[in-house]
Amino acid sequence: MSAFDLKGKIAIVTGAGSGINHALTELLLEAGCSVVMADLRLKPAAQETLEKYQRSGNESGDRPSAVFQPTDMSDWAQIGALWEAALQTYGRVHIVVNGAGVFEPRSSTFWNLPGGVPTTSDNTMEPADDPGAARSQYQTLAVNTAGPIRLAQIAVAYWLEHREAGGNLLWFGSVAGYMHGLLTPLYFASKAAIVSMARSLGGLRASCGIRNSCICPGTVHSPMIDEDQKHMVIPPDEIGLTPKECAEIALRLLQEPQYGDGNIVECIKVENERGERVTKVREVPLETLYPVTDGSNIGAILAEPERRFKEKLGQTGMRGLFE
Repeated sequence: MSAFDLKGKIAIVTGAGSGINHALTELLLEAGCSVVMADLRLKPAAQETLEKYQRSGNESGDRPSAVFQPTDMSDWAQIGALWEAALQTYGRVHIVVNGAGVFEPRSSTFWNLPGGVPTTSDNTMEPADDPGAARSQYQTLAVNTAGPIRLAQIAVAYWLEHREAGGNLLWFGSVAGYMHGLLTPLYFASKAAIVSMARSLGGLRASCGIRNSCICPGTVHSPMIDEDQKHMVIPPDEIGLTPKECAEIALRLLQEPQYGDGNIVECIKVENERGERVTKVREVPLETLYPVTDGSNIGAILAEPERRFKEKLGQTGMRGLFE
């Protein structure tokens, strides 16, 4: 296995308008990678980055550049438009960073029922003036789970048809993806799905040359948390990573050869025995959760169907899988 060279590559980074993903955007640009910045809007710091690296219409050469594509990750049409904009601007895509997310805002939490709570008298719903009552999905799951999976699906289909691009997919999960909590259950569930997707796609590099990893930060002092502190699990004065510290670890997952096989990598800030605040990075041993029956691991039982599927995927891509 070799390191993934970022110079000259094209990346889509969702959530690039602020926080961790803006910090990662800056690191990618500094490494020579051009970036399509996707978000609802750009905060001032991200706008400055865009202006610094702004791509002109007739620009060519090796200079890294950036463009902004307004994108709501809960809208599949906008996700498709993001992909098309990236191809129209740069002609190819090598990297997708699924970074956009929300932290179970009050408008999309399990504990705020769209349409009101059933009355005790006749079990009918209370009159609802909440616009969320008209939605057919939870925004937390739409942004954190369905949107990233849809973008990954588009990217993998493209990379299977364009093997020369290589393909490098990075998911932003969370330690919440393998923890549990009553306060924000939709957030925990949304990140659990992302962790499972990344691990499930772990065979893509061996069969098709597509890298795939998931970073799972602990508390990061980013706008996603700070703007909705009423739902915070950990107060802002507790130990936490800065967006840049988290982004630096995410960059390692994109580049270093030991990552890319469905690795689930945790990064948290802890206090050691000397009272120093240090960053701890480890791979999460999800296999310890796998069921064991009569001494046989379920993963081993499924190994042969997995092997056959990987072989066919490598040969045909998505087009011929079900023929």
